[in-house]
This record gives sequence, C-alpha cells and structure tokens, in this order.
Amino acid sequence: AFATRRTIDRIHRNYRDAMATRRGTGRDARASRGRASLALVAVPVTVLLALSAFGENANGSTGGRGGRQGRGARRFGGDAGAASALAMARNGDEGLGRARARAVDYDKVLRERKGSTTTTTTTTTREDAAEATRRYAVVLDAGSTGSRAHVFAFERAGRGLKLLDDHFEAVKPGLSARASDPKAAAESLRTLMTTAMNAVPAADRAETSVELRATAGLRLLPGDASSDILAECKKLLKEYPFKFDDESVSIMDGADEGAYQWLTMNYLLGNLANGGADHDGDVQTVAAVDLGGGSVQLAYQVPPESVANAPDGYITKLKALGHSFDVYTRSHLGHGLMAARAAVLAQAEERGGSPCVHAGYDGVYEYAGKTYKASARDSGSDHASCYDVAVAALGVDKECERPKQCSFDGAWGGEPGAGSKRVYMSSYLWDRAVNVGIVTDDEIDGRAAVNDFKAAAEKACGVSVAEVTTKYHGVEPKDAPFLCMDLTFAYALLNVGFGRHGWRDFTLVKQIEYQGKPVEAAWPLGAALNSM
Repeated sequence: AFATRRTIDRIHRNYRDAMATRRGTGRDARASRGRASLALVAVPVTVLLALSAFGENANGSTGGRGGRQGRGARRFGGDAGAASALAMARNGDEGLGRARARAVDYDKVLRERKGSTTTTTTTTTREDAAEATRRYAVVLDAGSTGSRAHVFAFERAGRGLKLLDDHFEAVKPGLSARASDPKAAAESLRTLMTTAMNAVPAADRAETSVELRATAGLRLLPGDASSDILAECKKLLKEYPFKFDDESVSIMDGADEGAYQWLTMNYLLGNLANGGADHDGDVQTVAAVDLGGGSVQLAYQVPPESVANAPDGYITKLKALGHSFDVYTRSHLGHGLMAARAAVLAQAEERGGSPCVHAGYDGVYEYAGKTYKASARDSGSDHASCYDVAVAALGVDKECERPKQCSFDGAWGGEPGAGSKRVYMSSYLWDRAVNVGIVTDDEIDGRAAVNDFKAAAEKACGVSVAEVTTKYHGVEPKDAPFLCMDLTFAYALLNVGFGRHGWRDFTLVKQIEYQGKPVEAAWPLGAALNSM
C-alpha cells in the first residue's frame, strides 16, 4: 500500500509539473511531459485502478459512469484518453488499458484546452455579431379608440429583415377622448413608453427611432384640438432616450395607413418575395381591409397598366425587402365603425328613434367631441330598416372620377384583378365576428362569408339591449345598444360598399402566424418596414 501511494504521489507530481509548464512556470516542458508520460506507461493496471479509487474518494462520491470518466479526464489534464484507459482497466481489458494510457498526450491536452477557450471566444463573437445585426423600431399607433405601442425587433437577413419579436401594449381611451385636456392626453402614453424602455436594450436606444402616428380619431377633432395634443406628445417623447425629431409625431394620412396595413399582411404571409409575384409572374399578394374606429381602408397590389389608368391619389408606391410595390389604397374617413354610428344616428335624429338601436335603450352617443341622441323605436331594432340607413350613410350614390367604377363616398373603386381576388379583413370586423360566433376568440384567424354578417345582424336586431350582453360573447355594456347597428353596417360595407370586387367569402384575422409566433396584423409593422 505504501509503494502504491508513493507511485500515486509521483504521478501527481509529474502531472502538476506538466500543468505548470502550460502556465509558463516550473521545469522544462519537454522533460516534464516525458516524465509524466513514462510514469503513466510504467503504472500497472492495478495501480491505475488504485489511482482511480484514490481520486474518486478524494472527490467525495463516485457518481455514474460518465461522472467517473469525467473526473478521470480532469485529473489527467482534461484528455479523454486518460479516462478511457481507466475505463478499459475496470472492464478487465489490461492490454487496451495500457495502450490508452500510453496514448495520453499532454501536448494534445494543452491544445484542446486552448481550443476550448477559442471556442468560447468564437461563440461569444457570434452572439455579439448577431446582436450587431439586430435593429429595433418603436411605433405608437394613436387610434380613435385607444393608443398602442409596438416595439419591433428585427434581424438582417440577406436583402431583407426578419422579424424577431413584437412587444405590444395598449391603453384606452384614445388621445381624441381627451380633446379638452391635451396634457392629459399625452400623459396617457407613459405606460406605452415604459414598455418601449423595457423592450429595447439601453445600448440600442439612441439608434432606435420612435414615431407616433395618429389616425382617424385626431383627424376629426375640430379647431386646434389635434395640434395641441400632438404638441404635448412631442414634449413627452423628447424626455426619452430614443431617436426622435418633430417629424416623428404626426397625423398619418389615411392612404398611408391602408398601404402599411397591406404591407404588414403580406410580409407576415411571406408574399413579398419577387416583388409579390409567383413563379409564373402572377400577383400572389392579398388585399387588406382594415375597419377601424374612424375610417376603413382598402389596399391591394395592382399591375402597371392599372397604375397608368388610376386617377391621382389612389396609388401608393412602397419599398420593402429590396422590392417596390404599386398599391391601390383608399382610406374612407368617417366610415370606421365608431364614426359610422355617428352618421347613422345623425339620420335618425331627423326621424325620431333609430331602427338600428336595440329596444329598451334611450341614451346618447359621443364621438369626436359631439353628442348624438341614441334612442330605440317603440318597436325596437330592425335589420331591414337599419340596412337602408347604413347604405345611405355610406354614400354609395355619390359620383367619382371614373363613372361606373365608384365604390362609395365618391371614391374610385379601383380595377379588380389578381391583387384583390383574395382578401384579409381585420380590426372591428374581427371583433364583431367574435361577438356573434362567426369566429372564436381562441383563434387567430378564420374563414367567413359576407352572408354570415347578414345572418348575424338579422338575429341580433331581434333582441333587446338587456339581452345583448347575456346572449352574445364579449360585448361590452357601452357597445350593447349598437350591436345591431355594427353588424348591419359591416354587412352593408362588404355587400355594397366594396361590392365592386365581388367578394363572397374572405379571411378574418386578428393575428398572423409568423415563424411559429402569432403577430398582430396591424399597420405599424408595415410602417416600421417601410422606414428601414
């Protein structure tokens, strides 16, 4: 036992000398490596076993087979050959055990250790490089019913950008609801900016743009109310460490809103490659309809001949992912769902109660700083009568720049083609479809038909206001008096307003799955893409 212990001590000393050479101290490297190797060759298999047991006892516990080999490798400078020699000896193969012991190469040990450091450095460098290709964009959507923050994280991918994440936060009501107190309106954005600060790394904030784009709600405010609110928003956003100037806050043009919505949809669906064309050169992009609170937008890609035939102001040129796109886009201001309520009720004020308001309700409706009488008829709501009022509110009889090619409210309806054949619809069309069971709120998309809205409206208009919240899913009390009106207007919009395109069915979307993650299908992503 004493001789065995002396042998073990000698091996440990020789090993330590070899390791000291790596650190630049101790004896001559060649001599140390020679003694260490000779010592290993001279040790019988029984001593190797004793050495293994000594090392295991010194470390406290034996562990499993992989753990024992791992400790053996560490004792012999990390080389797997030493541990393998011990393993062979344990298995009774003395010859192979000796061969493996002779194969221990301390030069290799040093190289492997140096290589492991290089690997770690390389991994870190790759992570740093990935971070260096990452870009962020903060877009604040100041809508008519609420404000929303989108903090997008992108990674450069070839000629394009790969979306990594979308940090989202929303607050209600919208800026326009505080028209009389501009400072309070701006302060409502604090929660959204906290989300942006948490989502963007501190080192990237100075190079990350923040932009606030107000939509229909602010466009409709009277006098200087909208400019006063935007001035206070500029003051607030300048307090944050993001890239910002006075142009970063504005009321967004409705055509841009529709175009960005279209860009979002088709980016998430993967339709933008090859400029939106398939292998045969045919347009593969989809049309987008976004029914907001103050306006509704339609956008779809058009071929060059349609660009030449279009009246001024209807075609928007977009650039994204290395391609350019000609997009028909029209924003119908005053025809979003909340604005449409005001237009429908304004007609009813001239005739008494509204056929679109549920029985049992007698109140008011406020929109864009104005108050409207909202009372049901004695007979309650009626879909057929409400439909007539909704069609009149659309202004389908107004002339446009191209006779017989009009949609509604005096707008040119475009030239239906491959780009408008398939259509995706979102926002309030999705919400009301969820309320009446056309789609469910545990889905992110679903197919629907125009007549689904007609059937839902006919059924809903037959109930009282008290029954709305009990019979229909997720209808808020403030919306309950107007469910019949909302569904009827949606049907009129699809059946008559956009009737030129002949849509019978379509896809409703709340979010679109992108690389395994659901992403909200809203215009802010398109705005971020177009600016990068």
